This record gives sequence, structure tokens and C-alpha cells, in this order.
Amino acid sequence: MKSNAMRRRISALGTVVGLGIALPFALAAPAQAQPILNIDKSHEGNFARGGQGVYTITLSNSGDEGTNVAQVTDNLPAGLTVTSIGGTLPCMVTNGGSTVQCNGPITVAPNASFTLSVSVSVADDAPCSVTNTVTVADEAGSPILSDSDPTTITGGDCDGGNGGNGDGGGSILPINLNGVITMFNNISVNNNINSPGASNNSRQNFGVTAP
Repeated sequence: MKSNAMRRRISALGTVVGLGIALPFALAAPAQAQPILNIDKSHEGNFARGGQGVYTITLSNSGDEGTNVAQVTDNLPAGLTVTSIGGTLPCMVTNGGSTVQCNGPITVAPNASFTLSVSVSVADDAPCSVTNTVTVADEAGSPILSDSDPTTITGGDCDGGNGGNGDGGGSILPINLNGVITMFNNISVNNNINSPGASNNSRQNFGVTAP
């Protein structure tokens, strides 16, 4: 038969073990659901002057709670004009084709996304490099998200990253060598080779003169 002292020790040990198991669970804070919004703007390749281009805008929520946004706005840079829009966002074209405006409230459910395709025409005198920025405003009208997409424009006097004068031709090293290598001025024939049967004809005429 167990003594009262032994019973008290066993009871105390059970209480400690029980607290050791239950306490961590009691202290852990429960995870709180929240939305995680993201806006992304992208395009493929370069746009050519006088041609067309397409931007893709994606508004997504990777969180575990839905949320509302009031507006998605895409302000196109100079030289680009909207020709058409398509996708799952309710949008319209304003400001003479320079702005895409999507008015809400737009409900973005958990793990859901909206995609918008914006086709643009490129002016013949568009800048050689432009940056397109899209913004998202909350229900109070304050910007909460934005994404910028730099775009290279080719054609005309834009070099398109290929060097030269922009039309695919011309020298890749447009340096004036006048007076720099005057020793090679007007090379024609080298008569200093006197070996029998030897000759040396010029291969290039630099046309460089002393300053």
C-alpha cells in the first residue's frame, strides 16, 4: 500500500508534466488572416516606332483574406497611346488614350487575381526609352501599390541597343582620327622593299591629315 507522501509526489509530478505539455499551446498566438496584395506590370521585347506593343497588368492577392481596392490606374508615357484593353478588370480609357482607369470597388478574393491587357500604338517620334507605371489606390483613395516597367523603343534615331546611328548601319566606333595617326596618312605603295620580285600594295587609305 502506497504511503501518503508517495501519493503526493506522484500527484505533483503529474501536475508539472501536464503544465509542460499544455503551456506552449496556451502561449502560441493564433494566426490572423490578412490580404497580401501585389500589382505587376510587364511586356515582352522592344517596341518599335510606328508599331504596336502590349502591356500586361496583374492584380493578385496571395493572402488568406479578401480585400477591396478603389482604383487601378495606368498612366502611359509620352509617345504611347492605348488602342484596346481586355481582361477581367472593369476598365476604361481616358485622357485621349493616355490613361487606363479601372474603378471599383474591386473585390480581390484570397488567392485570386485579375489580369488586364493593354495594347498601345507607338508614335513615330516616341522617346527611345519610356517607363510605364501602374498604381493601386485603397478605398480612401490613397496609393498603396505601384509597379514600373521600363520599355526600350527602337527605330529612327533610336539605337535599339545595337550601336551605330540607329538605322543598323554606320561605324560602331565614330571617332575622328584626324591628326592622331598621321604616320599612316595616304598610304599607297611601300617602295622600301628591294628584294627581287617583292612588292607591297596599300590595302587601305585612311585619308588622315595633320591638324
